[in-house]
Amino acid sequence: MVLVHPAGPYDLTLSLKVAGAFSPGPSAAVSALRAPARVQGAAVIVEVRQTQIEPPVLRVSSPQRVGRDRLEALAEWITLAELDLSPFYALCEGHPRLGRVTRLLHGLKHFRPTSVFEMAVIAITEQQISLAAAYRIRERLVRRFGQEVGGVWVFPNPERLSGADPSELASCGLSFRKAEYVSELARSVGDGSLDLDSMKAMGDDEARALIMARRGFGRWSADYILVRGLGRADVVPADDLGVRTVLGRALGAGSRMTAAEVDHALLPFRPYRGLVTFYLLAHDRLSRGGGGASIQ
Repeated sequence: MVLVHPAGPYDLTLSLKVAGAFSPGPSAAVSALRAPARVQGAAVIVEVRQTQIEPPVLRVSSPQRVGRDRLEALAEWITLAELDLSPFYALCEGHPRLGRVTRLLHGLKHFRPTSVFEMAVIAITEQQISLAAAYRIRERLVRRFGQEVGGVWVFPNPERLSGADPSELASCGLSFRKAEYVSELARSVGDGSLDLDSMKAMGDDEARALIMARRGFGRWSADYILVRGLGRADVVPADDLGVRTVLGRALGAGSRMTAAEVDHALLPFRPYRGLVTFYLLAHDRLSRGGGGASIQ
């Protein structure tokens, strides 16, 4: 067991509630995170509970044997522990819409997938289909090629997916072209010709260029990986229809914005344009009862 002290404010229970709202079907109220991960090839569960709100303290443990340093690093990565929300809240405080939203969602952060590879596969699955459909495809993919540990499924490693024929991947619900994208990505990561973890140390433009050089990754996918997978607070997938719709209602005239209008509307919120977008999407989802959740 280790203690993690994330930059505050942080509310794990609220963050779990919002994560559940973006998942299909009703979501049960939970106060602890159980994240499946791989440590040196072994499947483990990272369990995170919040023991103190201010300043925030997280208690991290695992039923499996995991070194303290590795356990701490995984928990910090997943929970976006390095992100200080205080300057973001100060920027939004005087805004008639965002001031209220940030007060309602005080302490909210999203969860990063445990690996950039997993996030890249997530991006492929969510291209041009609904979140619910992509979730079902990933669930079938993970159950077929992943590994069960303690009642949860660990995402398959690149070697496992690269060894699968694209037709096997397509049987999980992927289009054959997407199956090829996943297979090619897994093969490149598995043989070492592509180091996705190197994106963590890159600037936004460099990281975006690295992933967009691969077949199957356009601007939307790259920005999605940066903001959700790497936690880049100023990146926005402005081509996303959901983003354009919600921002049009919240910051525009009420109708769906164009990508250019999204970029213009978010200019005053640099360097937190991605956070603004996430908070507005989360507020919209909770307000509409997404995943069975609602704002209390």
